[in-house]
Amino acid sequence: MVTGHKDYRTLLRNEFETRAQHNPRYSLRAFARDLGLASSRLSEIFNNQEGLSRSSAAQVAKRLGYGKEETEVFCDLVESVHARSKAKRAIAGIRLKNRYQYAEFNQLQMDHFKVLSDWHHFAILELTTIAGFRSEVTWISKQLGVSPLLVSTAIERLERIGLLSKKSGKWVTQEPFTATPSGIPSESIKKFHKQILEKAITALHLQSVDERDFSAMVMAIPSEKIPWAKSKIKEFRRELSKNFESEKNKDQVYCLSIQLFNLLDTNNCSKLTGEEK
Repeated sequence: MVTGHKDYRTLLRNEFETRAQHNPRYSLRAFARDLGLASSRLSEIFNNQEGLSRSSAAQVAKRLGYGKEETEVFCDLVESVHARSKAKRAIAGIRLKNRYQYAEFNQLQMDHFKVLSDWHHFAILELTTIAGFRSEVTWISKQLGVSPLLVSTAIERLERIGLLSKKSGKWVTQEPFTATPSGIPSESIKKFHKQILEKAITALHLQSVDERDFSAMVMAIPSEKIPWAKSKIKEFRRELSKNFESEKNKDQVYCLSIQLFNLLDTNNCSKLTGEEK
């Protein structure tokens, strides 16, 4: 959605990010082609070295599949920055302000959704705490195996919501982001866990047994004890995390993923317990 964005470049980066996640081989060159732009020009736009005219913005919006209102907003976002006339820039800014009084709040909400739905945001935050961390997009990109553009977009987002800041030329993690803010849609959480499970499958095949620990236990349990089991798992997670927080010589970023779920066909559970649907 265009609503709530204050910089058209952020919107374009988010669109590229979404496409790249669906297709890991999707490149910036491919994105430029789909937008009808030269790849060198798109790079310059992302690096704040070049802009778009209103007519070019309208063509880009059309290729992105925007409707009439979204196209107007996108063009105003571009014109408020790049119009040659100071008056046109000001008028475009006024139109945006009148149209979206709560743009900043909406952007913050969208940023929280993205942080919670894409695993690499948390990985970047944890990377800043390890020995040898380098505040370089290309270095972080190589460590996580994601594109530099995904990293730079994620860093901008983390800075906007106050989870990351730059001090003396180095990115530093601020307050830990350990809880789910209210209003976050469940689909964002599901997306995050899906990504983690996919990463776990990759690790199962590529990492040695010295680097990982995969285990599974199948057991029969009384359903009324499930809340107790979940609380014990949460207690274990927090205790382990607290222990590592005090460590000084961190040099790796690991993910602890614990699954507790019903192996039975839920359609048949009522038959086993004698309950009626």
